[in-house]
Amino acid sequence: MKKILSLIFVFFLVACQPTIEKKSEPNMEFGGWSGVSDDHSKESLMAREFNELYASNNFQEGAYMISDEADEFFFNNDKVTKQGWLDGASAHHNYFDNISNNKVQPYNLTTTRYDNGQVWTLCWFIWTGSGKYTGTEAQILVHYGFRWQGDKIVAAYHFFDPTLINNEIAAASKG
Repeated sequence: MKKILSLIFVFFLVACQPTIEKKSEPNMEFGGWSGVSDDHSKESLMAREFNELYASNNFQEGAYMISDEADEFFFNNDKVTKQGWLDGASAHHNYFDNISNNKVQPYNLTTTRYDNGQVWTLCWFIWTGSGKYTGTEAQILVHYGFRWQGDKIVAAYHFFDPTLINNEIAAASKG
């Protein structure tokens, strides 16, 4: 009898569960920032190539990945041009040797196609380099985001604490 009552209880418990409504349209109530992430998309593979070009001091070669019309490039709060972005990142090699974005741990990189139509590649890593003027082994947490249209980067945002880079630049100007 206890088994029958238990079965009836379980049946009613399951039967009373609300049905999950499946929507054919994406929920845009909060901006459509749900989506599908893929770490092997064409954008992810291109961003990985950019990471390797940067570390090997060939960042300028990645210019073909950037739209000529793009004007949304930031190092923290500093807005720069496309060429300023390429030059700024490349200049790190003037102050540091052995630059890496995966020495401490592999970087985390994925691309998401959001319900609102935007495509973003996001990457997190610990940047490392040996100061040419101070001898300091620098480690800096970095996050960047690339927004894509087609197969071109149309926006790039880099977030990091510039203190160690600025210290190396200051040491270079004294030398």
